[in-house]
Amino acid sequence: MINTKKATGGERSSVLKTWLAPLRNNRGAVGSIPLMFFTLVAAIFLYLGIDLYGYIVQQQKLTVATNELLEVIKAENGYDSANREQFNRLIQKTGIDPARVTLTATPKLVERGNTVEVEASMEYECIGLKPLGKTVKLPIRVKQDGLARTFFR
Repeated sequence: MINTKKATGGERSSVLKTWLAPLRNNRGAVGSIPLMFFTLVAAIFLYLGIDLYGYIVQQQKLTVATNELLEVIKAENGYDSANREQFNRLIQKTGIDPARVTLTATPKLVERGNTVEVEASMEYECIGLKPLGKTVKLPIRVKQDGLARTFFR
């Protein structure tokens, strides 16, 4: 059966007292140290969650850029410096610094049907542990491969 009565002032204070019981010290005052410690731990976990999301987003951006470069390389049967400039412009539009990205690919003049590969890598710096004096760098590595499309005679 559902209680439809409104709680009186005394009933409200007793419910509040039971909720705050773990935070009270022997004198009955609410201890602020456990509350501050919980807030610090919660903030660190929140930062780590944001770092995890940022890592996933950076990896997706790098994957999309690598896929686009792979399509160009498959059409041109290999990689050259003009392709690197295209790649740099593309990742700049997504917000990634091209100087932080290492790119390796199959050089030009691959025969049709042979494999061409593109590998891009960078490091993601986690900021979630900076309040504790730690910095963590996680590697992001994306590797794509496909077949060259143009036939040379």
